[in-house]
Amino acid sequence: RSETINQLLEQLAASDPLAALEFADGIASLRDAERARNNILEVWASNEPMAALAWADTALADVPSNLRNSQMRAIIRGFAETNPKGAFNYTNALSTATTSELRLKNSLLSEVIETQIRGGGLAEAHTTIALMVDGPNKANLQRELVNEWAAFDPVSAAAYVQGLGSDASTGMKTALISEWAESDPAAAAAWLSNLSVEDPAYGQATTQITREWTRYDLTASSEWLNSLPASPELDRAVATYTYRAAQEDPSSAMSWAESINDASMRNRMMQQVAANWKNDDPAGFTSYLDNSDLNEKEREQLETAKSWHSSGHGWGGRR
Repeated sequence: RSETINQLLEQLAASDPLAALEFADGIASLRDAERARNNILEVWASNEPMAALAWADTALADVPSNLRNSQMRAIIRGFAETNPKGAFNYTNALSTATTSELRLKNSLLSEVIETQIRGGGLAEAHTTIALMVDGPNKANLQRELVNEWAAFDPVSAAAYVQGLGSDASTGMKTALISEWAESDPAAAAAWLSNLSVEDPAYGQATTQITREWTRYDLTASSEWLNSLPASPELDRAVATYTYRAAQEDPSSAMSWAESINDASMRNRMMQQVAANWKNDDPAGFTSYLDNSDLNEKEREQLETAKSWHSSGHGWGGRR
């Protein structure tokens, strides 16, 4: 029913957006009402962007910031659908006098670039960003560009990042890897070999690849992790693998957990593996304890460990 109402309101928005907004205000569900308003504003702005923006200046002045920002994104998205250059110029001229204004401006600029790329305007978006003055805004949009680009052509996006050399930010590299790993973790892992262990993006990117790869192939992801040079930067990636493997192969998972450099993280992951192992294979778990070098306190911690699953927590879950 709510979908039907939304469709009707979008049709009305094309001819009488103010009437459509008035109808949306009468929707009982706050979530459905907000969704309807955003859809109406997007349609309005795609047809009459300046009228929609003029309305926003007054109508959204006293609206809570999270709702105001959501509706502004809808307006800018609609604007960018039909006039991405105009939407970019308008948004780029917004004030950044306060932290909240800066945050909103960055969000709206990202919305413009994302909408432009999804509409087939990758080359234009690339050119627009390239002409910007170096600074935080440009860096944010380069990251957005890479993220959207990698969703449909990760190889070209990777070549772009690679071509920037030292100017490629950590955010751009992790955005590339995060998106690429969802569709082809092996290819993302191969590209990661271009980064040094000291690169600030290395640890996070390795974790992102591991998170995706272990969803489909524990063996291949294990072999890849094992091929990487040992480094504290890999701790979170190893922890992610350990969490995934704990239910499938607790013996192997425990070996991985033991290799984590950070003591606190190592203990947590060993306890997680132990909690699964002792329930699924008590004899195997006891054999591990008897043949380990654990002291009495460490052994007791593993024997009494409880799985995160029982409390609703997890490791390396999706964003």
